[in-house]
Amino acid sequence: MPDYIQELLSLARGGNTEQPKATDLPVLVNIAPEQRKSLRYNSPELDEYASFVEQRYGLPPGLIKAIKNSGERSNSNQVSLKGAQGVMQFIPGTWKQYGKDADPTDPVASIDAAGAYFKDLLQRYNGNVDAAVTEYNGGVKQAQAVA
Repeated sequence: MPDYIQELLSLARGGNTEQPKATDLPVLVNIAPEQRKSLRYNSPELDEYASFVEQRYGLPPGLIKAIKNSGERSNSNQVSLKGAQGVMQFIPGTWKQYGKDADPTDPVASIDAAGAYFKDLLQRYNGNVDAAVTEYNGGVKQAQAVA
């Protein structure tokens, strides 16, 4: 299991460094990265993992799943005209901040990064989901107009 997943799971368990039981983790974590990349953006495994990440970051239920399945609708290998990659369509600058050194085409890394990013966005906009989603999709200027 990659280090960044271990670190995120530790944080999700309140800093508990004990190894989680296999039954505590979403199915997706136990799938090899190359197999994860072949999953469609709306696969049940990615939806389950999105719910796991929403809970871990204290996000509104369904937020990441809605963005992934209704907004982005991209598979792991898709790249937009602006260079956004992966199931959560991160542009390179934002990926560098939230995805760290992970592979943006790995849906686990992409969904994890989206969770961290949305947590920050919701803090920035005092819980205003509309402003957070607007910045995620369109940038700061558009979000400020909504906030």
